[in-house]
Amino acid sequence: MDWVANLLVAFVSLIALVTDFKWRRIPNWLTFPAIVVGILLNAIVGWDGLVRSVGGLAFALAFMLPFFALDLLKAGDVKLVLAWGTIKGLGQPAWQTFALWAFLYGALLGGLMSLLVLVQKKAVSETWKRVWAIFGLMLGAPSQLTKISDSSPMRMPMPYGIALSLGSFLAIAMEWWFGRVCPFIAS
Repeated sequence: MDWVANLLVAFVSLIALVTDFKWRRIPNWLTFPAIVVGILLNAIVGWDGLVRSVGGLAFALAFMLPFFALDLLKAGDVKLVLAWGTIKGLGQPAWQTFALWAFLYGALLGGLMSLLVLVQKKAVSETWKRVWAIFGLMLGAPSQLTKISDSSPMRMPMPYGIALSLGSFLAIAMEWWFGRVCPFIAS
C-alpha cells in the first residue's frame, strides 16, 4: 500500500510543480481530490489507516497554519502539504511524518532557489544589508531599514510549489533509500 501512496504523492506533486511553474498557482481541483483520495486510500486499511490519515492532515495543518497566517505561504502551498499529510498519514513517531519532512526539504530547496535568483539578479549584497539591518533592529541597535523598491529582486514572487514538490520527491527518495523519511534523526 505504501507504494500506492508514494505514487499518488509523486503524481500530485508533479502536477503542482507544472501548474505553479506555468500559472503560479496550485489549483483546488488538484489538492481537494488528493485529500479525499488520501483519506479513502488509508481507510481501505481500516480504522487505523483512517486515524493515521486524519492525524497526518491535522499534523500538517498544525505546522502549516502559522506560515499561512503570517502570509509567508499561499493557500495552494498549504493545501498541497495537507494533501501529502492525508495521503501518507501521521508518522510514528510524529517527527517522522512525511508531510513535515517533505515541507522542510522543500523549504531548503526553496532557499537555494532564492539564493540562485539573487545571485543571478546581482542582489546578494542588497539582501545581506537588509538582513543585517533587521538583525540590528531586533537587537535594539540603531539601524537604517529602507523600503524595498518595486523593481528589487526581493519583491519577485517565487512559485514555491516547485520547491515543495521537489522536496516531496526528495522525501520519497529518503524513505526509499533509508527506510524512513528523515534518516538524520533516530526513531
